[in-house]
Amino acid sequence: MRKFIFEKRKYGFELLMDLHTFENNPNVFFDPNSHTCDFFEIMIFQKASGTIDLNGQLLQVTDNSFFFICPFQKKSCKIPLEGVKGFHLVFQNDFLADFFDDKLFAYRLQYFYNSQQPQYLQLKNKEYHIVQLALNEIIAEIDNYQNDSSHIIRSLLYFSLSKLNRLYSKFYNISPDTQSNSRIHKFKELLELNIRTVHSVKDYCDLLQIDRYKLNTLVKAHTGHSSKQIINNRLLQEVKTELRYSNKTIAEIAHDLNFSEPNNLTRFFRKMEGISPIVFRKNAQNDSIDH
Repeated sequence: MRKFIFEKRKYGFELLMDLHTFENNPNVFFDPNSHTCDFFEIMIFQKASGTIDLNGQLLQVTDNSFFFICPFQKKSCKIPLEGVKGFHLVFQNDFLADFFDDKLFAYRLQYFYNSQQPQYLQLKNKEYHIVQLALNEIIAEIDNYQNDSSHIIRSLLYFSLSKLNRLYSKFYNISPDTQSNSRIHKFKELLELNIRTVHSVKDYCDLLQIDRYKLNTLVKAHTGHSSKQIINNRLLQEVKTELRYSNKTIAEIAHDLNFSEPNNLTRFFRKMEGISPIVFRKNAQNDSIDH
């Protein structure tokens, strides 16, 4: 599978983010084959159609739509190039995390590392234009880079990401609070680091040094779901990704994801998705052919 690597010195100086319009660079990341990246990216479509397959979920591309992709998440894009308008924003976590001295910054944003809601958002024209203005200012700063440009870019990017977090949270009726108890965001980080081997609420409570009731209360207030639901949804996403993007057998996937036996994976998948893993894989293959 192809992996895109972030170019830190694309402009002759180190800049841990980049932003361009699709009109000026339309096809770099519209790869119809499965691929991954080592950075965060937000694909922003003012005018477009087609589909994006992200983490085993097929999403429709529409006008004023946003797609939020985390490092090493798998995707493929089937988007007609004619008439596409919008932005492609990419950045490495350190660009903001180091500046704001907050290693959990990306986990505070609801649209990243979210297995409950789609990593997708559609805005009204008025809302889109607010974000569009900030993005155009970032492009202008990159094109006319000066000594203080990195600070201006960080500020504009922080505004854009935070504004999108509010809009995303409103769209899905979840908490927009990025300054809540840091254990919530640490829980999200631990999920990403350990989901392939750790599946129980108790184990995450031990890692966080918090009791089950406290964790569940915090998670419920922030996401609207219980801790167990969050873990199961994230595990389901991992299984779907394996089914859609790998050639592993069910037994191999079960072993890699620390299920005690393949039947337990099948039962888990049926309970969560309503169909067997084999049927899901077959449907995913048909989607790839149809689209």
